[in-house]
Amino acid sequence: MTAIVVAVGCGTYPIAVTVVTQPGRRVTAEVSKFNPFWVAPLPAETMSQLLDDILKQCNGADLTGVTISTQTAFAVIGQVEKMIASGYCVEPTEG
Repeated sequence: MTAIVVAVGCGTYPIAVTVVTQPGRRVTAEVSKFNPFWVAPLPAETMSQLLDDILKQCNGADLTGVTISTQTAFAVIGQVEKMIASGYCVEPTEG
């Protein structure tokens, strides 16, 4: 009788964090990809694309409090990579 053991792990690594004292509307964007046999990771331009996405969600308003995080879940034949960008749209103040 043969037993097979499968190990699965997950980790989250924040890259940058900004403290926001008066946040506006929160916006997020994320992408995830299965990386079979660890040969096809998320492309280098993924972070820029996520930042462009959350900027579009602000409809021309400024963006502040941007956080980029990555998550990795390991499987037997590869890993699932996930990148999340979030921030706050700065609402224009009157006066």
